[in-house]
Amino acid sequence: MTSSRADTVDYTTQCTVLITYLDGDRQDRLVYERPQTQVPAGPLSTFDRIRISQFPTDDELTVEARRIFADMKRNDRIGKSSTLSSVFIARTAAAALEMSL
Repeated sequence: MTSSRADTVDYTTQCTVLITYLDGDRQDRLVYERPQTQVPAGPLSTFDRIRISQFPTDDELTVEARRIFADMKRNDRIGKSSTLSSVFIARTAAAALEMSL
């Protein structure tokens, strides 16, 4: 039995981005990891705020995923008629399991 992403990705330092798209009659997906930071419990120090601001937000990751999808179409890695279905960001193992990653 192969291990799932939820078992192999360290969600204290990474998140998983899932791009789902339709290519003709087939639904397909692209999955990749990006660095992330954990917000410490309790009040944030100035250093914590600076460190956290250096990691991409969900909105920034969504824009990145849309650009990756557009680049894949432009470079013929997927069909020209492919359409973006959704972008999902799993920041925890539980979220990854929920998406069957």
